[in-house]
Amino acid sequence: MSEQTQSANDESSVSEDALLVFNPSTRALLYVNGAAARLFETREDELLARDADDVLAELADVTPRDFSSRMTTRLGNEREIRVHLVPLRSGAFVRVGAVLAVISPVLAEPLPAGTAAPKNGSTLPASHTAAVDGQPPVVDLALERRLGRLESLWEVVVRHALDGAEQATLILQEGVHGLDLESANLGRVEGHEYVVDFASDRERDLADARHPLTETLAGLVQQRGRPYAVEDTHEHADTAANAEVQTGGIRSFIAAPFQVGEVRRVLVLQSAQPRPQPFNAEDEGYLELLVDALGRIVRLRENDEQIKALAFSDPLTGLPNRAAFLGRLDEALAAAERHHRRTAMLFLDVDGFKSVNDTVGHHAGDKVLAEMAQRLRRTLRREEYIGRLGGDEFGIVLPQITSREEIEQVAQRISNVLAFPFLVEQYRFALSASVGVAVYPNDATERDDLLTCADAAMYSAKQGGRARMHYHDPASIDAGSSAAPPSDLALEPGEIGYLLCYQPILELATSDVVSAEALIRRVHPFHGLLAPERILTSVRSPEERRSLDRWVLREAATQIRAWHLAGKTMQVEVNLASFDPEDFDAVLADDNDSIDFSRISVEISETLLRGDRGKIGDFLSRCKARGMSISLDNFEGGLAALSTLAHLPIDAVKLDRMLVESITLSKTAAAIAEGSIKVAKTLGWRVIAKGVETTGQFELLQALGCDSVQGFRIGHPMTALDFANWLNLHRSAAYAT
Repeated sequence: MSEQTQSANDESSVSEDALLVFNPSTRALLYVNGAAARLFETREDELLARDADDVLAELADVTPRDFSSRMTTRLGNEREIRVHLVPLRSGAFVRVGAVLAVISPVLAEPLPAGTAAPKNGSTLPASHTAAVDGQPPVVDLALERRLGRLESLWEVVVRHALDGAEQATLILQEGVHGLDLESANLGRVEGHEYVVDFASDRERDLADARHPLTETLAGLVQQRGRPYAVEDTHEHADTAANAEVQTGGIRSFIAAPFQVGEVRRVLVLQSAQPRPQPFNAEDEGYLELLVDALGRIVRLRENDEQIKALAFSDPLTGLPNRAAFLGRLDEALAAAERHHRRTAMLFLDVDGFKSVNDTVGHHAGDKVLAEMAQRLRRTLRREEYIGRLGGDEFGIVLPQITSREEIEQVAQRISNVLAFPFLVEQYRFALSASVGVAVYPNDATERDDLLTCADAAMYSAKQGGRARMHYHDPASIDAGSSAAPPSDLALEPGEIGYLLCYQPILELATSDVVSAEALIRRVHPFHGLLAPERILTSVRSPEERRSLDRWVLREAATQIRAWHLAGKTMQVEVNLASFDPEDFDAVLADDNDSIDFSRISVEISETLLRGDRGKIGDFLSRCKARGMSISLDNFEGGLAALSTLAHLPIDAVKLDRMLVESITLSKTAAAIAEGSIKVAKTLGWRVIAKGVETTGQFELLQALGCDSVQGFRIGHPMTALDFANWLNLHRSAAYAT
């Protein structure tokens, strides 16, 4: 700031006055300035939350007067203050009948000459007020002018119907008028740049512009770290050399740096003319009011943006959430109706994503979803809109289509971008998507109906083999059969190999690992590990199923023998592709002597048992005849379900991971698990809990009497070599304790 202004500040306490505006009827505070927050040693928002007479008891009496008082700050400090209380007679304050309290701290030094002692014994500079013929004191011209400018600002601030940007622009214009300048702007510092957020009318074209920070007045003010006022830039070396001053023809300005949250901001008001009179303390006080008002608007705007982001953005992927997506779909359909065009809705579901969570856990699965979302976003054009509908489901809006080829090009881009493997920990996953398509207005004219059509088409795509696209009505675009993106499964048999990974199962009674579940993985030379669901959907013929089952049993038997020779006795649980008794006999025709069936347990699902009971019963009997044990996989709990299975030759029941996930969160789930464990043990079955990921789940299952547990809390699925190394470490740790 200029030397004159600094001197004025030293000689006057006006700029340090605390201002409180309150409603005399409700005592609610309507406005406080920064000086008030500093005086009371609190934040402005906390001060505004209090009533006027709570802040200062004497404000319960709104009679215009001057008085002295003693106040206590939020931090417990006591201060002597002088208060000038006056009703405001113009502007927005008239409408609410507001009262202004001007509060000044009492200085320790002697009173300046020319002070008057009001009747109640308080002291206030005589230049501020004067009582005439016993009438209430009136405000002098200087303070009146300041209050008038304050009321003009307040009138803008209370226009709640205006959005933040428009309100900020009006405040900047009020500031330009109040300081007799020509233009103003408010911006933020981003690294080495100054970004203009708001500007008065004369500089409105500068909004959102970016400038090198060192070339701007804002940069100069930011460097000084305090308000800066210059009456003639040509008379100061630092301003005369400034690039913005030179190119913009700026001759005078007043500016202030401030901070909102973590963002540094600068307010600059300027003119192309030298200022005939120096900036004074009144101007500095008014600048502070501008900063207060603009700071509030910036904070409100940031809060609104955060609320909007929370309300309409998916926190995991950063994509628009379901609500935002449906809103955009509404807009697209309205535009399509106005312009008589067609709009397509694509419903996308990731194939086999459950296997990612099962293999590497939900946290790592979230990382895959987040990367997938970014890939999908990047592959779409600007006019194409994507949102996350929930889980592993996404929606895409194509607002204007004219042919089937346009939709298929989008589907092809989606297929291509998902073809690259997703790298998570030591795993590589190749995923695909099933896509359902519905077209407005042919399939539906209402948003929810269109969404339902696309959803149904997506399920048809999954039933058709996954990694496909399916139209709700192929004729809705043009004639011809529905097309699907080419599948990356079309590879020669020699290009693909299989791999069994083993996940340890821990016995709770002994803390030992004597069994493992064999999980099939397919290793693609480019894509890495393919999801198990994609393996099963690509194996369709009976011969393919028999071939896969034969390989699984041989591989498991080979590994069991290898562990036995190494001194490790291990039971292995396997999943088979076929549960047909004839298929099973064909699989074992040549392997009766090479497989130790007593060390193999076959897992069957509860859903499978609801099918042909005669065929399933025959299959289970043949397994038991060869010495295999039987485990009921993915049991969701329930005494009624257990009672219907009591007649089957089952040896163990495996609690479903969804039930296990809920036992520490839901008393109902815990009760179901406890009841299932008790009944299963009564029937002579072992109980194994799947998907144990937390210590809380582990300890609760142990308390409920569960026999064994498996999940990431124990160990991830591993190759045979990694499993052997892990087992040695586990047993060494167990012996050490």
